This record gives sequence, C-alpha cells and structure tokens, in this order.
Amino acid sequence: MLSKLRYRTSSPKRNIEVNDAGVCQMCSKHSTDYVGYKCRYCCSVAVFFCFGTTHFCAVCHNDHARLTGMDKSKMARCPVGPGGKQLGGTECPLQVKHPSTGEEFSLGCGLCKNEQTF
Repeated sequence: MLSKLRYRTSSPKRNIEVNDAGVCQMCSKHSTDYVGYKCRYCCSVAVFFCFGTTHFCAVCHNDHARLTGMDKSKMARCPVGPGGKQLGGTECPLQVKHPSTGEEFSLGCGLCKNEQTF
C-alpha cells in the first residue's frame, strides 16, 4: 500500500510516494526513473536491485551470500564501507541521515537533487 508523505527521504521538498517501510517509490515530478537507493549493507549508492527487495552496491552484491545471512545486530554501524566494513570516524560517506545497516533507504530523486545544484 502506498501513501503520500513529505520529507520522508533525503530528497528536496517534494511529494514522494512511499510504502509502509518508508522506501521511496516515486517522485511526484519525475516518476520512478531517477529514484536512487542506499546500499542495504553499507553507506554507498546502490547499483543493483535483487530478490525484489534488496538494493546493493557492486561490492556488497558480490558478497551477498555473507551479508544477507548476517544477523542485523552484528552488522557494522554508520559509517560503513563497501562489503559491510566498519569505517573510522563518525561522518557518513553519503552525508545523509539514514536507518541502520540492513534496512532499505531511498536517497530520493537524483534529478531533483541535481536541479538544486545549478
């Protein structure tokens, strides 16, 4: 079930349709074509969508058997590098507040973000 919410993702002030898990489905201006996602297992931009439920960066995708079988309580906390490796420091490479590792998260509409930079 989809519902319209505002400011649920890191995207600019736009109506975004999200499902019950808070995963962005559609930008009100650009549809679904430019919606980006965080990798479920690290603080990188996802480039794969597998199993109909999971977004992965390339490194985590290649190590999916280990990562998908890992207990969430044992996963590294932000900041997390590719492959689920704990990074030093406290600043997230994505520079976005997001749920814990192991949860899906939309980065919002990439085209809307790009429009704001010009």
